[in-house]
Amino acid sequence: MSGRPDVWWNWRASDDAIGALRRMAAVLDEETGQRARAAAELLAAWQGPRQEEWALRQASLQVTATSLRDRCLQAAQAIAQASARARAEQDRINRERSLQQVMHNAGQ
Repeated sequence: MSGRPDVWWNWRASDDAIGALRRMAAVLDEETGQRARAAAELLAAWQGPRQEEWALRQASLQVTATSLRDRCLQAAQAIAQASARARAEQDRINRERSLQQVMHNAGQ
């Protein structure tokens, strides 16, 4: 692509956002796994009041973390799809311009 693009899209920003969202999802995955292992270990050794309440809170945290991870991946996918559409549109415009230039040159 030469000159200014016709399709406004900041590919660097979209690539950076996709990478950041995927890294966030990976961190959430890792932290969720660590939290689950620690909770299982603690609950196995703990007999006392409020144990059930704490277990329910931990389960709720796990669900929330998994949901956040999924949202990060969905957002990354949506940005990737929008970026691909923008690139495809710019490629289409470039092909059309090239064809017009060839037709113009052939007519001279």
